Amino acid sequence: MANRFWSGEFGATKVDVAETGTTTAGADVEVRITYDATNNGKQAALMTLDAIRQRIIEDTWPPA
Repeated sequence: MANRFWSGEFGATKVDVAETGTTTAGADVEVRITYDATNNGKQAALMTLDAIRQRIIEDTWPPA
């Protein structure tokens, strides 16, 4: 299974985000995308990230 991870600390900018092949312990935010799943193109990944963003916007903060 091919995974790719993007991680950063709260308040990070694009240049602060790390892209790695393994998980980053202690990161404030981390996203894992599995490359060999069906229908896993870049557009599908971006649509899913948009859906996650929308849930964060609409939910209470901090999450219960």
